[in-house]
Amino acid sequence: MALSKLNSKTFHFSPQQKGVIASVIASCLFALLPLYVQFQPDWPETAVAGGAGHWLTGQRILWSAVIMLVGLTLVGRISTLWEQLKQWRLWPRFLLSACLIAPQFWLFIWAPLQGEILSVALGYFALPLVLVAVGYFVYGEQLTRTQVIACFIAACGVVYAYVIADGISWIVFVVALGYPLYFMNRRRHPMASDLVFTLDNLFLLPFALLAMLYLQPFSDWQKIEISSWVYYLGLGLTGTLPMLLFLYASQMLPLSLFGLLTYLEPTLVFCVGLLLGERVELIQWPIYGAIMLALVLIAIDSSKRRA
Repeated sequence: MALSKLNSKTFHFSPQQKGVIASVIASCLFALLPLYVQFQPDWPETAVAGGAGHWLTGQRILWSAVIMLVGLTLVGRISTLWEQLKQWRLWPRFLLSACLIAPQFWLFIWAPLQGEILSVALGYFALPLVLVAVGYFVYGEQLTRTQVIACFIAACGVVYAYVIADGISWIVFVVALGYPLYFMNRRRHPMASDLVFTLDNLFLLPFALLAMLYLQPFSDWQKIEISSWVYYLGLGLTGTLPMLLFLYASQMLPLSLFGLLTYLEPTLVFCVGLLLGERVELIQWPIYGAIMLALVLIAIDSSKRRA
């Protein structure tokens, strides 16, 4: 009896706690993606600049769609997906959602191959502040005192980053402004995360296939080695699981808290960038110190609220 009560108490999580856990795991898995793409199979020279990044993005979309269709079939939810697809009047909404997330799918693979990991990280450092602002001004969400302090500290770090930056990359704006529009659209039209992610990939799939055919004729696809196809499947898995958790967390958490938690991802991406040889000057360290302090405060606040 005592063990049963202990187990019940130990493994019971509120929806918000589940959202926090999902967000943390998603951030850890997302940080592996820039590392994974560094081990891409040999890519033939093409006239298209950054062709390898475009090709890998197409492969990610292709295999994510396949994985989700198989997964929904196995869990018996494929009929729910078909019911959504039968409502052709909703297709413009599905296409809009896919178009809003497409730049993020592409950028997170293309940028690391161009040596722009830290630019991506800087964009993700700015993203939580935009999400907090949207949560406060658009949805009327309230912050705890600790969250306000954490947000202020993080904002100081981000402002400092922009002050010392040698110009602001367009990558920063795509990340910081693109995701909030996507999440706002999702909240306007709520749907289960697995269905949304599947629909996003299905509506992007024709464009991905056309882009890959432009980069490599289909006759060349038949020459691709089995090991390369296994790598592409792994790319799909590496991109699918964290995105599902990320979307789930965005539904379970207030947008402001979800935004603050996303500071973990750029911190980990930043660490991956260092592992891959990118360097940070001494003058830049206060940026990451401020962000990490904000994360500690958020963790302490979440722990107190759970207690």
